[in-house]
Amino acid sequence: MFLCLACFSINAQESVDGSFSFQTDPAKKYSIYIPSSYDANTPNTLMLGFHPLNTNRWDGQAWRDTLIAFAETNDLLLVCPDGGPDGAVDDPIDVAFTTTLLDSMAVWYNVDQDEKYIIGFSWGGRTTYTYGLTNHENFEGFIVIGAAVDGTQQINGVLENAALEKFYLIHGSNDSPTVRFDPLVAALTDQDACLETNFMEGVGHTIDFPNRNNILTEAFNWVADDSNCVTSAASTVSRNGEVKLIQNPISAGATFRLVIPADEEIDQVIVYDYAGKQLKQFSGNNSNEFGTSDLIPGQYLIKVLFIDKTFGHSKLSIQ
Repeated sequence: MFLCLACFSINAQESVDGSFSFQTDPAKKYSIYIPSSYDANTPNTLMLGFHPLNTNRWDGQAWRDTLIAFAETNDLLLVCPDGGPDGAVDDPIDVAFTTTLLDSMAVWYNVDQDEKYIIGFSWGGRTTYTYGLTNHENFEGFIVIGAAVDGTQQINGVLENAALEKFYLIHGSNDSPTVRFDPLVAALTDQDACLETNFMEGVGHTIDFPNRNNILTEAFNWVADDSNCVTSAASTVSRNGEVKLIQNPISAGATFRLVIPADEEIDQVIVYDYAGKQLKQFSGNNSNEFGTSDLIPGQYLIKVLFIDKTFGHSKLSIQ
């Protein structure tokens, strides 16, 4: 598989179209864009792009080409797996191929493993939900455009993984919002996702909406900014970036102490694993210290609920 690296040179501001044998497909295709800012000596931000279903217009190459200006503006290594003859990027072979392709990108390029994001339109938006939430621990943010979903039917099995994850939803008012948008806003809010939306009046099911690249850039800047966490649908404000740990990492069995804004009082502290499963819940106390006696070494997510209904996030490492 990795031998195909020799098929192209690694130069900045270059489009790459390649393939390699995978499972039953002798030539599974992908398309890449390398921004002019790419530096092989430093880790680079990566965007995974899922294309729509319509094979008359869309494949990995067409989706890559559509996103080139957006990727160049935001210094993004862009990789787009191809859905094959049926165009469905969420078939089992395509899902497995996407994972292998991401692993390959880490070999071919200098990828910042802490700065990987997903973007998708239509069927690709649906796959951004399904693939992204199945592998949520690998991604920092999700940009979903006009997802071709039937309520939450396609993602009910992985919705619980949305807790604390950052989503930016872009949707047109003429694109069946009561089926494709409203249920997802409600479901992500219920799961305590970090959510922002852009609901475009008079826009249908299209990626060719006005000011597209500016809107996509706004979405990316939002999911990439750890201090931004406004859930517009619920009018709930996150104090992300204002919740910190005195010491991190800590030893197994030790307590962790939180530093919070001076005007806040903690109501609850909830500890999740990286699969989104809730492990512990504490009530607030005067010391803002909390025990970890029954947590094994590993990585955890901390959510802090304040008395005034705002909340904040942090990450905890136990050695």
